[in-house]
Amino acid sequence: MSLARSHAGLAALFAATCALAFGLAATMYGVRLEQTLAQVEASRLRFTLADLQTDFEKSLDRGFAIDRLANAQAALDAEARQDPDILSLTVLGANGRRLFHTGEPLPPASLRQGAGFQRGPDAITAATTLTYNYGVRAGTLLVRYSNRAHDQIMRALVLRLALAAAALTVLSTMAFVAGLRTLERRRAALGAQVDRAVGASRIPAGTETELAELVDKVNQTSATALVELTAARHVVSQPEAAR
Repeated sequence: MSLARSHAGLAALFAATCALAFGLAATMYGVRLEQTLAQVEASRLRFTLADLQTDFEKSLDRGFAIDRLANAQAALDAEARQDPDILSLTVLGANGRRLFHTGEPLPPASLRQGAGFQRGPDAITAATTLTYNYGVRAGTLLVRYSNRAHDQIMRALVLRLALAAAALTVLSTMAFVAGLRTLERRRAALGAQVDRAVGASRIPAGTETELAELVDKVNQTSATALVELTAARHVVSQPEAAR
C-alpha cells in the first residue's frame, strides 16, 4: 500500500510539474501570437489611413478646403464597405469638428485623439493628420476598427493551447506512470533472482550476467566467512577440551 501511495504521489507531482511547464509555454506562445496579430492589425490600419490620406491630400494640394472635398464622403463609404470590421471612418477639421463620417457614431473621446493608435475594449482607434502642401494642419482622419475578429482568434487560440497543454500533461503523466511500473516490475524480478541465487550452489539458469557475477561474489564471500568462522570456533574449543 505504501509503495502504491508513493507512486501516486510521484505521479501527482510529475503531473503538476508538467501542467505548470506546458501551461507557461502555452501562455508565452499565446502572448507572442497576440503581439504578432496586433502588429498585423496595426499595419492594416496604417495602410487604410495612408491610402485615404493620399487621396485627400491630393485634393488639399489643389487648393480645396478640407470641408469642401467633393470625394471625401464617397471615399469613406467605399472603404467601409470593403471591410465589415471597420466601425467608422471620420474626417475632422482642424478645430476638431466632424466634417465627414460613415459608420457607427463616434465616441466623444475619439474626437480628442491625436495621431497614433489606441486599443480600447471594443475597438482600435487610429488617427493620422491631414496637411496642406505648405505644411499647415488641415484636420484629422480617424478610423475605428472592431476587436471582434481579434477576440475571436484569441479565444480559439487560447482554447487550442489549453487543450494541447492538457493533452501533453496527460500523455506525459501516463508515460511516467508506465515507466514507474516497468521499473517496479524490473526491481521485483531482480529481487526474485537474487533470492533464488544467493546461497545456491549453482546460479539458476536465466540469471543476468551482471547479477550472476555479483551473486557469485556474495556466495564466495559467504562461504569464506563460514569457513573462517568454523575455524575460529575450532580454535576456541581446543583450549577448553585440553582443560
